[in-house]
Amino acid sequence: MTQDVNHDVKVLGREVRVIVPGTWVSIPLDSPEKAGAFIKRLVRDQVGPADRLARMRRQAVEEVFGTARDAAQIGVHTYLMSLELAPGVPFPAALLMADDEWPASTRTLVEAGDLEGALKLAYPEGEVAVQSNGSPAARIVEMTQGQAGDGEEAVEVLTMRLEYHMPHPADPSKMLFVRVNVPDIPSAEPFAMLFDEIVDSIMFLDDRDSPTGVVPEAAATASATA
Repeated sequence: MTQDVNHDVKVLGREVRVIVPGTWVSIPLDSPEKAGAFIKRLVRDQVGPADRLARMRRQAVEEVFGTARDAAQIGVHTYLMSLELAPGVPFPAALLMADDEWPASTRTLVEAGDLEGALKLAYPEGEVAVQSNGSPAARIVEMTQGQAGDGEEAVEVLTMRLEYHMPHPADPSKMLFVRVNVPDIPSAEPFAMLFDEIVDSIMFLDDRDSPTGVVPEAAATASATA
């Protein structure tokens, strides 16, 4: 059984909660120094301090730091990385969040309040669905296929990338963009459903007491690793 964990982050100056299963960490993106120090501690804890593992630690630090640096450069403000889906079950997924703008082509629909229509126009290749908070979100799925292992032990695996685009509840003229990367999975459907639920859990905390505010049942769970 997994344990749901709350991560509270800032989006457009407001506090947002996203509920994720298992063990995740939030990598700081406000400065390269802070990100580097955090990633080095994280990798040392996960890989181990033995001298024979030095090369593995260095490669892991370079890879994660590079991803964090690239994310910060394009405006990502939240970088959540999964360590385990359940105790002893590694789950190397990443969830990134950034503030975004509506495409110019949707301006008329957005001003008219037709946010679902605006999403369909902006992302025709995506699937638009209404979330539990009553707001629509567009989801775009991209799959690539590869192999894990060598020789007779090689197995076909998938890398899944999901993009979610949704209106900001307090200011529909703005958007929240969520990107998910999940490598080396046997099939897409259960993981796509998992992240649909995670994104559906995103809640602006100062809306909790409003008539449309929705508080997931898992809100009274453990604090996130930071």
